[in-house]
Amino acid sequence: MTVSRALTNVSTKWLRQHIGTSPGKQASRNIRILDTSFVLDRHADSYNDLYKKEHIPHSVHFNIYKCTPEKPGITLGWPDLDCFTDYVQSLGIWPDTHVIAYDRTGPISAAYRTWWQFRTLGHKNISVLDGGLKKWVADGFEVTSEEPEVERSDFVPNFDKSLYRSFEDMLENLKTNKEQLVDSRPLDHHSVIKDDNCGVIAGSKHVGFPYLFKEDGTMKSEAELKAMFDKAGIDLDKPLLVTCLRGLTACSVAGACHILGKENVPVYQGSWQEFSMIGPDEYKRKVDQKS
Repeated sequence: MTVSRALTNVSTKWLRQHIGTSPGKQASRNIRILDTSFVLDRHADSYNDLYKKEHIPHSVHFNIYKCTPEKPGITLGWPDLDCFTDYVQSLGIWPDTHVIAYDRTGPISAAYRTWWQFRTLGHKNISVLDGGLKKWVADGFEVTSEEPEVERSDFVPNFDKSLYRSFEDMLENLKTNKEQLVDSRPLDHHSVIKDDNCGVIAGSKHVGFPYLFKEDGTMKSEAELKAMFDKAGIDLDKPLLVTCLRGLTACSVAGACHILGKENVPVYQGSWQEFSMIGPDEYKRKVDQKS
């Protein structure tokens, strides 16, 4: 099966065609569907509470928290690469496997985070199911509680730094302004409203992630997406990076950029949760050191 490596989203009808009418037990290595459904409580049992109850045929459970360190104040960290490699191999994801990520909730979901994380670790052949499980069910397609059998792969990550931004990268960009800073939090988000504990990184422009999607959870048209970036004063022909609160919703904005033809948009992994933890005095000191 030949698939486009630049495909950002696939439709429910596309996926239905590619998995066929008979689920079976043995899943093909050509395509791997990841049920990334999660809740913000990292200790919740998303496998039994969500995946085991019902999922798209042929899909395997993917825990977005797997292999990530637990740190106070940080919802989602970057995974340990040895652990992540073993985990992905156990899911049967080969170098030529087309990965399809979906979630069952929105607009905050792990599907685009999974999309960005796999791309950053070298697996560019990944798409998001447009509208997720909700759209799949609304379109009349079947769900199952049966788990597929997969063959362990030889997946090896290949870190792509061009898609990843760290705290130190953010400090450097505050000095150089080389990359436009796009914040995916809406302006009225509780963490954006400025008080002693909240705010934004200097120079941020906002493209609110909830407004990327239609009522059915699918991504808006290219024209509508482009209009959002234009209204925010963001030039897609120039470098940019995306941030948010937890390093989740920024990935959906990166996905929208990918749809619009801007393929390599980096995300600040730690986002506001990490950035704000240093405190205003420490932040000013570090910026002064960079000057």
